[in-house]
Amino acid sequence: MRETALDEMFAEFEADALTTFRPPGVAAAQRRVRARRRRRRGLLAGLVALLVGAPTGALAVAGRDHRPPTPPTPTPGRLTERKVVVPGAAGALVDLRFVDARHGWALFDTCAREAPTDCRRTLGRTTDGGATWQGAALPVGDGGAQLMPVDERTLAVATGGRFLVTTDGGKTFTSRPGGPPYRDAWSVAETPSGFRLACPAEQEARGEDCDRFHLARLGRVPVRTQPPLALDTNTRVHLVEGGDGRLWLASLRDGQATVVVSADGAATWRKLPPLTASATLTVSPDGGDAWLVDDRRGAVWRLVGDQWQPRPGMPHAPVDGGFAAAGDGAIFANSHGRVGFWVDGGYVDQPALRDALAHSGSSVVQVGRLTDGTLVLQGDGVWRIVGVGSGVDRTWTWFS
Repeated sequence: MRETALDEMFAEFEADALTTFRPPGVAAAQRRVRARRRRRRGLLAGLVALLVGAPTGALAVAGRDHRPPTPPTPTPGRLTERKVVVPGAAGALVDLRFVDARHGWALFDTCAREAPTDCRRTLGRTTDGGATWQGAALPVGDGGAQLMPVDERTLAVATGGRFLVTTDGGKTFTSRPGGPPYRDAWSVAETPSGFRLACPAEQEARGEDCDRFHLARLGRVPVRTQPPLALDTNTRVHLVEGGDGRLWLASLRDGQATVVVSADGAATWRKLPPLTASATLTVSPDGGDAWLVDDRRGAVWRLVGDQWQPRPGMPHAPVDGGFAAAGDGAIFANSHGRVGFWVDGGYVDQPALRDALAHSGSSVVQVGRLTDGTLVLQGDGVWRIVGVGSGVDRTWTWFS
């Protein structure tokens, strides 16, 4: 299961550096979100700009038509350090993405930011959880490059105002223009079944600004029954598809959180009672548990039947939406440098993570979750901490 929060996702792409994973600070992210709302740019224009001009966010997506394989059995609490080594790669590691516990992509290059054409780029791909990597040469464009994985075989690389797309694991690439909303680029903004939020088709095709969104499903039957929510640029919208196939859409407007859910592929919708709180939706990997979390106060509500029931709050509010439902009644959260699992009002600390992050020097640590439930941490610099397992029982690996 994977979550798509438009504000957070697009803000991450608007950072300054082309070839780093430097995440924005809280204040900077909020400024970008406010500026984006004032500009009211269309989603197409925003996606093209973020693809060719800035680093991608924490989450990569898994396959659209199948579920990723079962991850290896974890050894709880252990942290292993692993270097990403791609045979024949020159230069530095500049981008690193995982799509599930076993599959990931890496990018090495020797390119200077001022003159990126006279250099080499090497693409790396792993199918065994980062134990080994296979390399492939990547054409060099006119600017920086960034990875946009769709699944373990399909990848779009944004570079020089265009996309280099592979559908065979990096053996061959096709160059495509950066403008049209072709399938491979838009797939990174979709749920596993292909749902996404879009501008009206006529405005999207012309790249115009839009002030409202609708639910779309690229490459499949159009969504005829729209969710009963106001979806405009003044509303914070969160789209989630659970592992059980249910589709969730949450909106936050004027301090009120409203959630609708569909169990039949958006054919019909059920509206849940609204909650007066600045809360964000998160759903467990199997889709069984739904939570609303107020990242200002740390308040938590769990969906029981058709009602949001308050639970003991987090001891410290998570930083800038830095949380994800981990399954087994746990929420993984970053609370001002304290990274661990919230369970029934208390924290289950992760000493290995605490020590590693303390030595990383990162001022901000972002939390993400992949479609198979694997947890991901990233901070300043090109590194990932990947947590494989279920609930609080995880094996942690630091990749750099």
